[in-house]
Amino acid sequence: MNERLFGVAAFAVVAAALPARATDTIAGRWAADPAACAGFGATPDRSPLVVTSSAVRWLNESCRIARAYKTGDTVHLQAICPGAGGERSIPVSLRRHGGRLLVRWDRGRSSELHRCR
Repeated sequence: MNERLFGVAAFAVVAAALPARATDTIAGRWAADPAACAGFGATPDRSPLVVTSSAVRWLNESCRIARAYKTGDTVHLQAICPGAGGERSIPVSLRRHGGRLLVRWDRGRSSELHRCR
């Protein structure tokens, strides 16, 4: 399957994994602290996570979504991120928990984020 087809498939999986009601969707802007919603930083407490159907941005990284699937209430993404040594693939897991989003970026420690207003 070519890269364009993977992108279309990833979009379909993310769109299907995101509930139709706007209040329940993971798409949008999330941050650990409301003060972090306005800008971008290099640490989890200072950087908002931005999720769209085709991309994810956090911690000074802007990545396209190559693949996505859902297990239970967790959306798993294969994010392709540019870097000095070329592109690299990282895993991203997103799980709604009440009004919060639990994010695990590149096998790191999970962070709890709140929706930005």
